Amino acid sequence: MAYISYKKIDEVGRVVLPKDIRKEMDLHINDMLKIDIDNGKIIITKADKSCIFCGKTSSLKSYLGKTVCESCIKELNNS
Repeated sequence: MAYISYKKIDEVGRVVLPKDIRKEMDLHINDMLKIDIDNGKIIITKADKSCIFCGKTSSLKSYLGKTVCESCIKELNNS
């Protein structure tokens, strides 16, 4: 689906993603986005969830509002 929208950057650098794009990309509050620059283009993609400490993408849990793998949770609880 091709979608074109023009948005202004606000005074603190924010851009609102239109509802249609958020719905199409299955984006929700607190989802992480990956922002890249490639040949003068800004590329925004939905980031894969991964552990904030080790980067693993399996056995993930929410720990105090952050995505953490089970082994890092065990390590945090033992320290």
